[in-house]
Amino acid sequence: MTDGALAGASTYAQVRVREPIGERTLGETPTLGGEGSDIVVPGVDPGVVVQIERRKGVWIFRPTNRVRFNGRLLTAARDARRHDVLAVGDAQIIVTEVSRTLLRLDVCHLAGNATISPAGAVSLIEHGDGDEDLLIEAPRVATAAELQEARERALAASRFKPPRPPLPRSFWTKVAAAALVALMVIGLIAQLNSVTLDIEPKDARVRVPGTWISLHASNDLWLLPGSHVIRAEHEGYVPAQTNIAVARGISATARLRLAKLPGNVRIDTSSVAAVVSVDGVEMGRAPGTVSMPAGVHTVMLRAPRYVDYIVSVDVQGAGASQDLKAVLQPSWGTIQITTIPAGAHIDVDGVDSGVAPKVVDAPSGVRQIRISAPGLKTWESSVVLKAGEALNVGPIVLGQPDAQLTLTSVPSGAEVTVGGEHRGRTPLDLDLPSGVEHELVVNLPGYATWTQKVLAESGKKVAVVAKLEIVGARVTVQGEPDGAQLFIDGVDRGRTPQSLELSAVEHRIEVRKQGWVAFTAAVTPSKGLDRTIQYRLVSEDSLIIASTVYTQTGYMLKLVPPGAFSMGSERREQGHRPNEGFRRVTLKRPVYFGATEVTNEQFRRFEPNHTSGVVDRRSLDLGDQPVTQVSWNDAAAYCNWLSGRDNLPVAYDKKNDDYVLKRPVTMGYRLPTEAEWEYAARYVAPGEFRRYAWGDALPVSSDVGNIAGAETGNSLPASLPGYRDGYPVVAPVGKFKPSALGLQDLSGNVSEWIGDYYFSYVDPAAVIDPLGAVDGTRHVIRGANWKTASATDLRLAARDGADEASNTIGFRVVRYAE
Repeated sequence: MTDGALAGASTYAQVRVREPIGERTLGETPTLGGEGSDIVVPGVDPGVVVQIERRKGVWIFRPTNRVRFNGRLLTAARDARRHDVLAVGDAQIIVTEVSRTLLRLDVCHLAGNATISPAGAVSLIEHGDGDEDLLIEAPRVATAAELQEARERALAASRFKPPRPPLPRSFWTKVAAAALVALMVIGLIAQLNSVTLDIEPKDARVRVPGTWISLHASNDLWLLPGSHVIRAEHEGYVPAQTNIAVARGISATARLRLAKLPGNVRIDTSSVAAVVSVDGVEMGRAPGTVSMPAGVHTVMLRAPRYVDYIVSVDVQGAGASQDLKAVLQPSWGTIQITTIPAGAHIDVDGVDSGVAPKVVDAPSGVRQIRISAPGLKTWESSVVLKAGEALNVGPIVLGQPDAQLTLTSVPSGAEVTVGGEHRGRTPLDLDLPSGVEHELVVNLPGYATWTQKVLAESGKKVAVVAKLEIVGARVTVQGEPDGAQLFIDGVDRGRTPQSLELSAVEHRIEVRKQGWVAFTAAVTPSKGLDRTIQYRLVSEDSLIIASTVYTQTGYMLKLVPPGAFSMGSERREQGHRPNEGFRRVTLKRPVYFGATEVTNEQFRRFEPNHTSGVVDRRSLDLGDQPVTQVSWNDAAAYCNWLSGRDNLPVAYDKKNDDYVLKRPVTMGYRLPTEAEWEYAARYVAPGEFRRYAWGDALPVSSDVGNIAGAETGNSLPASLPGYRDGYPVVAPVGKFKPSALGLQDLSGNVSEWIGDYYFSYVDPAAVIDPLGAVDGTRHVIRGANWKTASATDLRLAARDGADEASNTIGFRVVRYAE
């Protein structure tokens, strides 16, 4: 039965009233008071005093005039509970039963009754808010006439009994004393009042220190009127106590919750000394025993030369001990290096490591080894060292030193081949094996090939200059305003207009003048064919880049300024994964970034029949939720459609059934590059970046985003301890705190498709405006989602790959601002 059904008007919900005149059944909104009310009581002027209502299965007393509720003046609506008492006029209305669909009331008229039972006003007394005076009504005392009538009946009955012999006075003295004691005990017990116990755990021991008489039966405690201290104790828990004021005729409830004591976790690391952190806070050392609060915690063990060990531990608490066996994986290995002759000098990763033979300890990964000796040829190589491995290198035979060739060209930047092997670009320093004649070949597009043979002599230095002969045509650069500075391939060539001879390769033309927007173009001269480049500069005052723009469909994009940052994570960062290569990235062009993920409503303008699905009977298909169940190609197709709506060039070509990014990149809408996404997500201020969406350290901040919080219940395999965001599945976009750039849901809701192809290896070399590989099979996804339950995956450097649609993957669009 749903709340909606219960709230509807029907005979299913009813109020049953027992009065001196009998019992009757009313609807779910009866009135109580004087003449004209559904329930009429004496001592009240005509009209309604209390309105009884039912809201979502809860019965409510709403006062319209002066009335007392459990002895206190009722000034606002209160929900009805069993044993509650309303004092209205010359009557008491007692709640005898209450459920979602039934409310039973006993109406006791105080006026005109020979006797009436005392009102058992049972109300939940909250402690800690201060004492209040309560209105208590005691039982009526029998009259003198009634007592005299009882004595006369007893005397008349005794006249019919046969006479008995008189008993001794001592007997009557003992009987009187026993009766007196019994009467005192009965009187004392009669003074006891019930206190309902609500205690967790239920089997806790209950004491009332300082109270000389108390009775404990099941979940009730009987105490004399007055102030008492109720204390609960249980092995393995912190004791709890509360102060309670007991009044005659008024039942009270004592609510106590005992907190578990911490548990003891015995950590065995096989003698590896490690620092123990619990939820990001250092708590002790291992091996050994560490005290931890009860509950689920993230435990991390960190030891020099070992990979961080991270595990989720459910601590039993209550002083109990449990074991944690941690097998730490080494992050270092050893390299055994031998040389011929012995005594050669060893460098590992540029660090002096002694002389051969030598055993060198080094971190796992790719290591650079350099071995040198006076008068002998230096040996250099890279080796891959696995964690915990003992790697043998050698014996390395050092031969006679090479000849040293310094090769330059005019112009520079030419490709160099030695003996048919490509060796780099000029200017270039080369080591050539001695005693051999080597053929040098120098090529530069737009210039004639240059060749020369060189005999290499051991230890000798040779300098060679290759003067290249241009093969090209004349190019003239002119336009408005003249007198601008002309740069060709980044080299200042004077002021415009200019006419010069250029080689037959593509050249970048740039015209600059202060106060004007620079003009750029590309030209490829053809031999014997002169070219003219015409430019027209635009004043900077006429060009302003807006901080916020909108698509024709109303989708908002925020400006992300250019800048440089360190992308990925360092090896020692907590939670670091091997696929998070650390490198320096520079982004030179400003980008407009989608402020939110694309929603179902926005995507259905492109694909009307799309549905994002349902999870655990909860919809993922609402208009303001981010679109899911879209492939990477679906997202790229949407970008091209959106570019067409805004009269922009499309960003993707379609080849067979797949979309491929155009290069160079157009001004059309596209998916962000991996570098752009991480830069925007981590940006705080120019030159300042953060590790998580909320800062640089644990614990997880509240309101960070829609991730796997406590509201998911048992619907997900795991949830983030202590976190709650209010959404068991995907949330509407833009419900959480935006980033410094005004971007929302970068950490949570759905992970996002990225333009780059996914590869686990990341080249550590510094890059500018990287676009990723030109082909691949999987694409990158970035950002946490509504199923994320690990602090490691909340790091903004975390990355993964995917090749199909999912209910945890969506996307946002970007485009260049200029």
